[in-house]
Amino acid sequence: MKKADKKVVVGMSQELYDTLKKLAEEDYRSVPSCIRLVLREYVEKQTEKTGPG
Repeated sequence: MKKADKKVVVGMSQELYDTLKKLAEEDYRSVPSCIRLVLREYVEKQTEKTGPG
């Protein structure tokens, strides 16, 4: 896997973190991996909605 080019600090509530951690564990992922997946899917969905450019 390619090393991340940019690191970002994200604040969130403990409740949200605990939910992400549970979902990540259920999918055998780390929390950062789960966050990247969610962000990637969001960006793809938004790109489809607005079209190229």
